[in-house]
Amino acid sequence: MTTQATKWRYNNLRNTRIVPFCVSLLLANLLQAIGTLINGKWVTDRTVHDGPLCRAQGGIKQAGNVAMALWSFALALHVFMLLFSRIALSKALSCALLGAGWALVAFVVLLGPVAIQTPEQGPYFGPTGYWCWITEQYPHEQFFLEYFFEFLSAGLSFFLYTAVLLRVRGNLVRTSGRWHLRFVPHGERWVLAIRRDAVDGCMMHVAARIVWYPLAYAVLLLPVTIARFVTFSGRDVPFRATIFADFVFNLQGVVNVIVLLTTNRLVPDTQALPIYAPRQRVSMSSPEAMGITPFVLPPPKAASVETMGAASAAVAVAMVAKEDAPSFTSRRPVSSSTISSVDSCTPFLHIR
Repeated sequence: MTTQATKWRYNNLRNTRIVPFCVSLLLANLLQAIGTLINGKWVTDRTVHDGPLCRAQGGIKQAGNVAMALWSFALALHVFMLLFSRIALSKALSCALLGAGWALVAFVVLLGPVAIQTPEQGPYFGPTGYWCWITEQYPHEQFFLEYFFEFLSAGLSFFLYTAVLLRVRGNLVRTSGRWHLRFVPHGERWVLAIRRDAVDGCMMHVAARIVWYPLAYAVLLLPVTIARFVTFSGRDVPFRATIFADFVFNLQGVVNVIVLLTTNRLVPDTQALPIYAPRQRVSMSSPEAMGITPFVLPPPKAASVETMGAASAAVAVAMVAKEDAPSFTSRRPVSSSTISSVDSCTPFLHIR
């Protein structure tokens, strides 16, 4: 049953081309895990020493961190194209982006030891405290060839996911070539549904979940960033603080799996949705844009002869029943007033 459910969920996402990007993201987490597991060697030896394994760990850790940042942004951009712009990604373009992405990761990792490393500064990858990474002789490379990608990915992903959420909920609309951002009170959220079509309605819960992903990524990145900047300033970071920061940073794989599983559970069958259909366009000056939907009564149908005859018969029966019923005036005493009115030509008569 679990295999069938997984296959069914995969079929739901198959026409979106998003699965390969998720797999690439998990592969980046795998590289991070491999780089962290090598720390067991240094714990056993009680020291971190330079050598082939140390340099391999530095390259693997940089590759995992850069790939994590790159594929996080690629996944956010792909979701933006699907839910915000409604743009389909062809299979050829998807394969080209996957190849270019991993090629960029390899280029960034090989750039240091091949083109930047100099004999005067020493090895590019080497011991950096409790593990191996880009050495302290290359501080600019530490920032621009890793931390820069991570900060940029977290910021852009948050912006893209927030735009998707506002667009799907109906807060961000475009009319007459201009974008409008509108918010309504809590009790009037139904107004936002005017701009929401079938795809937005089905994907609203998905967008509400994935917007937390870049926030979690930024929170997990924050401790190790603070520890690194303290080290850059020339101060020593306590051992416990370093281990805690690295532990939190390596939770990215766990968070990615949790987010993907919980989000995948909410994804509907995209093959049955017009996911690439353009949105409906409603003018901001129209009653629909103000939250008022015009209601028009249907024209009355022409009454038939049988209907009119039945209605006339019902009226006649009601009049006869009224005449046969004892009236209130029949029990009143006879009035002593005149039987005619001066102001009216209609006589007032008492019928006994």
